[in-house]
Amino acid sequence: MFILMISIILSLIIVIFAVQNAAVIPVHFLFWSAQLPLVLVIFCSVFAGSLLMFCLALWREFKKQIDRRGKKIAGKKILPNDPIDISECKPPAQQNSAEDPPAQDKKQ
Repeated sequence: MFILMISIILSLIIVIFAVQNAAVIPVHFLFWSAQLPLVLVIFCSVFAGSLLMFCLALWREFKKQIDRRGKKIAGKKILPNDPIDISECKPPAQQNSAEDPPAQDKKQ
């Protein structure tokens, strides 16, 4: 709840700042230049920064989940190229021939 309140307050401050700076300004980027309202420049900058931070947070969360899942497997981290240990695998159960006789073809 605290983070939500801080986010709302910061959003209001950015909106107030952007609306008060509505003048048209020249924007130059590499070989491109244009006349844009400062409000648009501020909102685009804030949006780009927010999108970048969201992607970085998402990447960090995925890395944490991958690390957690790797530690869960047999109490150790398994790398993709590690050999597989089959010593703990159980052989398949033997079939009793009296219970399930094999099907025989009858030619008549």
